[in-house]
Amino acid sequence: MAIHNVRYFVRPRSACPEELKTPWGLPKDTCEVDTDFVARCAIGEILQTSKNSAPMSALFDELLAPGGTELIWRGRGPGRGIEMRRAFSGLFGRFFARAYLQRYHGFTWFVPIDGSPTILSNRARIVQKPGSSAEMPDWFCAQPGQVAVAEAKGSHQRSNVTAQTLPGPLKTAEKQIGGVVLEIRSFGRSGVEIWTARSVKGWAVMSRWGVEEPDRDAFQYVLDPSTDGEPLSDGDREHLVQDVARLHVAQTLEGLGYPHLASEFGVAGLEGAARPRQTATIEIEGEPPIKYLGAVVGPFGLLHLTRDRARVAAAAMPPELASQIRFVGMQIDDIRRLRDQSDLEPRPVRRSSDGTSVGPDGLVFAPIGRVRPLQIEI
Repeated sequence: MAIHNVRYFVRPRSACPEELKTPWGLPKDTCEVDTDFVARCAIGEILQTSKNSAPMSALFDELLAPGGTELIWRGRGPGRGIEMRRAFSGLFGRFFARAYLQRYHGFTWFVPIDGSPTILSNRARIVQKPGSSAEMPDWFCAQPGQVAVAEAKGSHQRSNVTAQTLPGPLKTAEKQIGGVVLEIRSFGRSGVEIWTARSVKGWAVMSRWGVEEPDRDAFQYVLDPSTDGEPLSDGDREHLVQDVARLHVAQTLEGLGYPHLASEFGVAGLEGAARPRQTATIEIEGEPPIKYLGAVVGPFGLLHLTRDRARVAAAAMPPELASQIRFVGMQIDDIRRLRDQSDLEPRPVRRSSDGTSVGPDGLVFAPIGRVRPLQIEI
């Protein structure tokens, strides 16, 4: 487990999660960043947004300066040249923000916002407000009882800030979140379709990178603006949480190479060739075996290998390479709930000393040796 500390700012103070409050109810000065947790969030993000891409889970500790507890990148940070550093910064910013929102604010399911409109279901969509020139935010995210629009920012900003100073990237994020609305569909008496803007909470999470050259520490700065519109009803919110959860699971299935399953289960817009199903079970001490559908992954993305062939290949590799051959999968129970249109629920977060981890969305990431093949009907 790789725990690092960064300075922490949140605005307003009321947005601070309980875990990051002092005994006097004020925000703490620092925030823990667990790069193992970030890596698992990165896998989920990449599966949803760049199917068949590499999980990148081994990158963080390779790129971080050794020793100490602060989150400091080696040299001038990942990448060489302004454009490459900017690209890494934006990508890593998404991973760290998603991990923050999941760990400290309990968000379980994330749907990438991909243009206007971004369709969440046949009854909900995200659209850009007329006249807004800001880019679209990154996600619409959900947990039981709450939904939000969220934007991530990674930054190499040179100057330090205080809780009273809003960094430039967060000013941009505030405009992005304020530049979109959630619309809920209803029908008038004559059957005319009506889309009504509803207000939801926003979250903007900026990660300022600490680097060795020049010597600069890291911080996270969090802002919680809201979007325009009428209040969201409890009924609409409950339906919306499940819409986001279903789309999250479907997009993850697509990233794992099973888009046909999501399409069969009524989630439109996902395409791709079917691959042989790899079902398996993983045992975590003190719990009954959990069943998964997934795929074998390596440093360069999904591998077209069976579990048995992957295990043989890993046994012939040097340990540092073998440790990167892993199984990633979704819980069969959640896939069946997607099929049956039953409510999805957060899963207990688990992590073992051998590197096996299970997130609240049910996504598992485990060494290939921990996986036991099992034929399972879905």
